[in-house]
Amino acid sequence: LDYHHYINNMQIVQGTVALLLSLATAELIKRLGWTKTALITPVVMLLLCGFFFSSLLMGALPLIVFIGAIQNSICKACKYSLFDATKEMAFIPLTSESKLMGKTAIDGIGVRFGKSGGSFIHQGLLLLFASISASGVYVGVIILVVLFYWILSIRNLGGAAESIGLKAQ
Repeated sequence: LDYHHYINNMQIVQGTVALLLSLATAELIKRLGWTKTALITPVVMLLLCGFFFSSLLMGALPLIVFIGAIQNSICKACKYSLFDATKEMAFIPLTSESKLMGKTAIDGIGVRFGKSGGSFIHQGLLLLFASISASGVYVGVIILVVLFYWILSIRNLGGAAESIGLKAQ
């Protein structure tokens, strides 16, 4: 019962943040442009993951669980409302054939490879270090590297859009 109550509270936070961000997405894109709006998700993840992995060093389990729940809920809400919207917008200037090929590659192959690759890496770390807490530092480093390349990719894509005359800001 306690677990269900906890999950329910996480879903309420996630849904509330996702709803508010969804209502604000069009205005954010209009005011900030595509690039800065697309950067919100990885920057929020970077900050919240930083707080979460820092809390692991403190060792206080209630604090770790609380920060992890907030991090998980807000990151998912950003992904669902901001990332998904800006990802779909990136396909707009492409030809129909390029859209089909791009969406197939990203949604069909990229997502599955990312999820299974992440699971494979985490399982390898668990086998190597025998516990989640012992592998936590390495998971944190991997997340930092992925977020760095994600931010770099958004900046490059935004710059490419500006070079062909689209307003990416």
